[in-house]
Amino acid sequence: MLIPDHETSVDFLNNEAISNTVVALLRESRERAVTVGIHGDWGAGKSSVLRMIQDAFSEDENVVCLWFNGWTFQGFEDAKTVLIEATITELCRQKSTVGKVKEKGKDLLKRVDLLKLLRHGGGLAFNVITGLPSPDQVELLTGQLSKLREDASNLTGEDVRGGIDKALTFLKPAEEERVTQQIHQFRTEFEALLEEAKVDHLVVLIDDLDRCLPDTAIATLEAIRLFLFVRRSAFVIGADEGMIEYAVRQHFPDLPAMSGPVPYARNYLEKLIQVPFRLPSLGFQETQTYVTLLLAENIVDEHNEAFSTLLAKAKAALNRPWEGAKVTESDVVALSEPHRSSLAQAFLLSQQISPVLAEGTKGNPRQIKRFLNTLLVRKEIAKARGFGESISQSVLAKLMLAEHFQPDFFNVIASQAMASDSGKPEFIRELETALASDDEDLGTETEAKKKARGKSQKKDEAEEPEASKWLEREWLKRWLSIKPVLSDTDLRSYIFVAREKRIVGQAREEHSNSALIEQLCGPKMTVRGLETTVSSLEPAAADEVFNGLREKIAQVPDFSTEPSGFQGMCIVAKHHPRHQASIFSLLSEVGSNRLGIWVVAGWSDIVSDPDAKESLRALLTKWANQNENGTLKRAAAKALSSFGRGR
Repeated sequence: MLIPDHETSVDFLNNEAISNTVVALLRESRERAVTVGIHGDWGAGKSSVLRMIQDAFSEDENVVCLWFNGWTFQGFEDAKTVLIEATITELCRQKSTVGKVKEKGKDLLKRVDLLKLLRHGGGLAFNVITGLPSPDQVELLTGQLSKLREDASNLTGEDVRGGIDKALTFLKPAEEERVTQQIHQFRTEFEALLEEAKVDHLVVLIDDLDRCLPDTAIATLEAIRLFLFVRRSAFVIGADEGMIEYAVRQHFPDLPAMSGPVPYARNYLEKLIQVPFRLPSLGFQETQTYVTLLLAENIVDEHNEAFSTLLAKAKAALNRPWEGAKVTESDVVALSEPHRSSLAQAFLLSQQISPVLAEGTKGNPRQIKRFLNTLLVRKEIAKARGFGESISQSVLAKLMLAEHFQPDFFNVIASQAMASDSGKPEFIRELETALASDDEDLGTETEAKKKARGKSQKKDEAEEPEASKWLEREWLKRWLSIKPVLSDTDLRSYIFVAREKRIVGQAREEHSNSALIEQLCGPKMTVRGLETTVSSLEPAAADEVFNGLREKIAQVPDFSTEPSGFQGMCIVAKHHPRHQASIFSLLSEVGSNRLGIWVVAGWSDIVSDPDAKESLRALLTKWANQNENGTLKRAAAKALSSFGRGR
């Protein structure tokens, strides 16, 4: 029933070209150490690319390919040594029968134990810079190691006692072995282990690093460069570079934001990762093909021989999209005669929803899968409750698009459908009729008629039905054009299966979030009085309120004075920081000549997210450098000069 959401070597995203390129690069660079980055948003397919790389090396006996999931080891005491230990342990496991691999691996792990002790109180970063242990390390090591010597009865083997003695001598200035020498010696012994194991090439695939806490992510990257970056080793790191840059800023908070034209965080990342690959988001045609393949595979199974043929054709089409080749309905229904009807419905559904789905999910494969899985689950729930036959998959999918990407609009549909005896919201009919009328007049309306219609609309704005205002949203026009039309469909069963916790049996009063949006468009004192309410909103409710306010503000023609609802939007972002950067994204789209100086002040009480602060800095810089609005230019320059000191 469900579409699996895990890494796979079956390529639906046409990323095989990237994985093949990485494999070719690594093979050409066998004699050198190299780090490769596979970058992309969460859910973009990074793990699947890593899995394809692993499969490509699986038949090569001279290559040892290891998989390390940073998130799995989140919370371990020392992230640096976890990666080192995991690499050595897995290498020894795969090559356990070769020469003296076990013995050399065991000796190398003892050296790791010594390094593990040195991380306390500034750890390796302090030691590598100064060559000396930090003061609290001296106290810690002397106390702990002396205690271990006194309790040597619990330890076995002269080699362990010798290791303790060696660690103690590290602290004696006369016999000090600098940490940099420890690192050099570790690398030498690690290379010797590769020689003993007869490994021509070690490839370590590091996944989910962008899910780790900042300190873990940075420690893992530093372990690669400090200890494991030796000849014939390669590291392929799957991570969202934006999250790694965020980790750098969190780990090194005192770094200045910029170093010339490139942020310090980006410089750090580029120093660690030599060759970056960025997974692109899916476009419309790619989304359509991806949805078709997912739904078809869910019906017939990926091991179906005909499905393999379909997948090959889809990849060929995506490799040269400008030629217009694509997967056709006949290609899909030919997969299985017994499932012909279901396959035809799946193909039709992919054609209907892909344009809006691609836009709403920003082409993110995981988000697309989540949408389709929710659709399939709701269809099954309807069957289990006895009204599955009355649920059209196309209608359900269309409503879900509104629910996911225009929740305020969906709430109006839900309320009116449940309040109607027929389950058919009248305003949906009005919208569909109005859209059809607009389409008919689009090519024939003269400029004079447009002006006259505009004046008439302004004059009668207060008398217009509220439903007609939805057509001001371009997204809704595209949504309304998706088949099927809804005006003659009883929507109550769809609303029930979609939002049963919110709407049960009959319509209630206007949803509280809609009322809150209106209140947040009121006077500033009223808005300030709602902070407690806003701060207590659940994430989904906060998203709905923020998006509702943003939609209202985006339609404002004049920003010379602060628009109604802007203060409310800022209050939501203050207490739900993930929305802060979106405010500056909205303002950046407004021409400088349309802005008043109000936009440069008051942010210190609102903005806490580091990314949002950088967005604000960039926006102030943009306004300070433009020449369309002199007043704004001067105000922005003044605000920029005091940036970071509070305004």
